[in-house]
Amino acid sequence: MRNLPPNVYLHSYLQKAGVRFNQNLVDTIAKKGFGYSFYVFLILFALLVTAYLTNSLYLFHSNTNFYILSTLVVAYLLLYIYRVVRFRLMRKKLREDNDPIVVEAYAIVLFDISPTNVDKIIKPKKSAVLYKESGSKKPRFFTGAVKSGIEHHYYKDQIARVFIDRRDPKYYSVDDDKFYKTVSEKKLEKGSAYAIGKLVGSKLNKDYKSIGQRPTA
Repeated sequence: MRNLPPNVYLHSYLQKAGVRFNQNLVDTIAKKGFGYSFYVFLILFALLVTAYLTNSLYLFHSNTNFYILSTLVVAYLLLYIYRVVRFRLMRKKLREDNDPIVVEAYAIVLFDISPTNVDKIIKPKKSAVLYKESGSKKPRFFTGAVKSGIEHHYYKDQIARVFIDRRDPKYYSVDDDKFYKTVSEKKLEKGSAYAIGKLVGSKLNKDYKSIGQRPTA
């Protein structure tokens, strides 16, 4: 991919450069909450309840089909609620850790690797801020919450904290809110401009071979 802004990299390129990381599931799911699909199924559930209460089951091919559909809809809603509540509680518990990992904002990563096939490259539709562990010769990398779209703001070298699950490191939470404010205030006091990396509607080519810069891990 050509013409990417500074400090913006494709996931596939970072992977080839030896930068490995797990996507941030905890903050992604906790912040997203209940998406469109949840409300679509909620509306469908309301329609099914209405059909049952008004004795309109004749609208379905058979009563069996109605009950099967109702069971599937209820199961989906319950699993969705369980998933959101689980990760919100997990984020809260993780952030109670008194020994977080200190990290710096490193780049913006565009996810162009298919989640179902790691060998398949796709047009990136999601992005996240990539954080690098501070003060380590072999730093670990983490992402902030993954967002839909490829427009992103971030502050280069912004300090943040990562609260990691010691038993299962793939689960972690990134807290950058407090540090974001601190860094911003310091920059304002010095009268310096923000160092902002922004990707705004760049034309993403189909050529993924050249991305302009090589990151240093």
